[in-house]
Amino acid sequence: MKTLWGATVGVAVMLGIVLACLVPLFFMLGPQRVLVGTTLESNMLWISISMVVCMVAASIGGWVAHRVAGSIGAVISLIAVVVVSGLLDAGYHQLVAPVSTLIPGQTGWLELLIGLREPLWYDLLTSSHFSTSV
Repeated sequence: MKTLWGATVGVAVMLGIVLACLVPLFFMLGPQRVLVGTTLESNMLWISISMVVCMVAASIGGWVAHRVAGSIGAVISLIAVVVVSGLLDAGYHQLVAPVSTLIPGQTGWLELLIGLREPLWYDLLTSSHFSTSV
């Protein structure tokens, strides 16, 4: 039970860090600095920033999971959760999410955040980053 609790707290910490850092930063930078042209595809600046934030979040989340559970089992469970969710996210972006263009002034912030697309290599790399730094 402690293993499950540790992994759950680790995921919550990671999610909290990522949301607390990337959502306000997205709002401050705006779509013209985050997206490529008029697409919903992320540019290299945004990808670089989010990779650093994700690495920090994964490291802290793994540390917290270990501290809460007191065993490496929670960290391994956290790695499994992150890899599976990363692969599901990559599948969503590549297979399900529609490729659409951005119409300036007509796309809301929520649509931007939900429709934001990362390249496949980024989705796969960040899921492995999470798992290797945890």
